[in-house]
Amino acid sequence: MANQVIGKAKIKIDGVSYDTAGDTTLDLGGPNRTPVEGDYEEGAFQEGAAKPSKLEFNALTKASFSAIAFGAIRDATISVEFDNGQSYVIRKAYAEGRPSMGTGDGKAKCVAFGKAAEQVR
Repeated sequence: MANQVIGKAKIKIDGVSYDTAGDTTLDLGGPNRTPVEGDYEEGAFQEGAAKPSKLEFNALTKASFSAIAFGAIRDATISVEFDNGQSYVIRKAYAEGRPSMGTGDGKAKCVAFGKAAEQVR
């Protein structure tokens, strides 16, 4: 897998698997840095408040998928496993809200936030 890049994701929220349909995006979160200009030196920065992680994915809207249940997620543990072998955990995660669903593609756009993601392998 040395040359393989991310192409697919497996997502579990509190042990429940979600059927994904491509377009998964994980913003790892963590320290937020702001550049500070100097008179004679560049490259300085200030470190501000930590940014939360953000997970966005399309879930297949099968009969087993519940937009209401997803929207109710609070204080959850999310695991994200990419097909290139990288895996991440997001703790204290919560759903942004109930995802919108459409008949055009049979998908729901799910968004969750949490503590900065931790790489587990």
